[in-house]
This record gives sequence, structure tokens and C-alpha cells, in this order.
Amino acid sequence: MKESAKAIVTLGCLCVGGAGIWASEPCRAADHGDTPVLISAGRHDARITDLFAFTRGDQLVLIVSLDPSIPPGVQQYQFASDLRVKILIDNDSEVAFDDAADLEMFGGTILGPHKVQKDLALHVEFDMGGEPILETVGIPRRDREQILLFAGLRDDPFIRAPRTGRNIAAIVIELPLDVVLNDQDTLLIWATSAVDDLVGPFQDLAGRALRSQFPENFPMNSLAPKRHEKVMNVPPDVIIYDTLLPAAFPNGRELADDVVDLVGDPRVLNSDFPFPAENDVPFLDVFPYLAPPHPAP
Repeated sequence: MKESAKAIVTLGCLCVGGAGIWASEPCRAADHGDTPVLISAGRHDARITDLFAFTRGDQLVLIVSLDPSIPPGVQQYQFASDLRVKILIDNDSEVAFDDAADLEMFGGTILGPHKVQKDLALHVEFDMGGEPILETVGIPRRDREQILLFAGLRDDPFIRAPRTGRNIAAIVIELPLDVVLNDQDTLLIWATSAVDDLVGPFQDLAGRALRSQFPENFPMNSLAPKRHEKVMNVPPDVIIYDTLLPAAFPNGRELADDVVDLVGDPRVLNSDFPFPAENDVPFLDVFPYLAPPHPAP
């Protein structure tokens, strides 16, 4: 691992091939077929399809899946140098767990939705060769060397029939949980993606799976979570994760969480035949946890 004042890059990350070159039809994945700006610009590589948050022992694992347009069998992938992905964490917003409807739908009730803000941030960018560069905000320098980073092609972890046999571009970060926690055990987590020369500070946002996939919620993707209630009269689109409890959607999100069946939205279920109940290949027990990419036919 190499470390500078603002960057930590793990050696041996898988980043090979080409990014943003797949001009195939828009593909719906776990959350985001919902970014008209990126789709119209042909920047499918910046479309976030999944966000996961879970623990392994005393480590917090955060995973962002991108680019649902990668054709089956592709074996080489390079992240674009103008792609910026951020994982943002609020570690002090108060969350209540006594509203049954909110608990089932969102994992809890954020008591000050207009106050949601990043306390910690993990920024991933890429050099001209597609190698990842990680910058952190709010994490002490002494703790940065404990961060693991992976960026590369992996099996799409979304448990849904249309994604069987497909690969995605993945960013996986693992860091000690005690580095992230503040005075409470509950975290709010979301991710954004952006590319140069497009409007806005970011073009896609991912929080709780399946929230912003549908047209009525498309505006969520260009708004910071603290603005969701004011502008759209909806709770902030973030993952609520009580780390005292095992991650199980919607409390965090484990790789094996079958969100399509758990949410039960017919707009997704109707296109999910033959209704898989588990991932098409086994997940790994060790970092980076996602299954290796599918081989070429």
C-alpha cells in the first residue's frame, strides 16, 4: 500500500480494459436506470447500480457497483480518469426505531432530515491508466493505512434474473468500524458519482436500494439527501445502518440481501423471472467479497 498526505492506493487492484465504451441499451439494475443526464451523455460507466454496507468482524465494508451496460463476457475494464465516486457517511444524525412503517421501509426514522450531512467521506478517482486514488475526509492520517481499496471488474452481486451472468465495475472499501463511529452506533451512508463537463456536483446518487429507480423519484439523484424532504417531501435517500445489529436490508445491506423480493415492488418483480433467491455465483469470504467476474463465453 502506498500512502501520501491525502491518498491511499492499494497495490494490485484490478483495473484493466476500457471504461465508458459500452454503447448498449440502458439496463436497469438494483437502483439506477434513472439517470437521464448520464444516459443521454453515454456515460453508463458513472451509473451507480448498487450500494452495500455491512461488517465483517470489526471492519466496515462499503461497496459501490457501477456500469450496468458492460456486455457479457467482457474481460477487460478501465475506469475513466474523469470519473469521481464518493461514499459519504453521517455518523451523528439521530435515528429513531419506533415507527414500524419507517423501520420496515427505510430501516428507521431520521429525526432531522434537513441536517443530514457528510461527517466522513471516501473519494475515489482514477489516473490516466485507470488506477484508483483514494482521498479521505474526516479520517485521521494514522488510520488511513488500515483502509483496503479494490476497484475492478466483478460479478454483478444484484440478485435478479436479468443480471445473471453479468459483470459490473466495482469499488470496494474496507476500514475499521471504530474509525467511522462517533458517539452513536448508527450510520447514514450514501454514494454519488460524477463526471467532468456535466451539470451539477454529481449526476447519480445511491442510498437504499430500489428507492430512486422509478420515474417519480428520479429527482433524488441530483439532490443531496438533506434536500430530499424539502424538495420532494420524502425521507433522505440514504442507507440507515445500526451497526449493533447484523446488516440485513433495510438495516445496512448485505451482499446476499434479495432486495427485489424483500421490497416486493411489482414493477421489478414482473421482470424478474425466474425469480432467483441467491446470487448466481458464490460470494467470497475474504476481501473484496464480490465474486470474480464471469469468464468469456
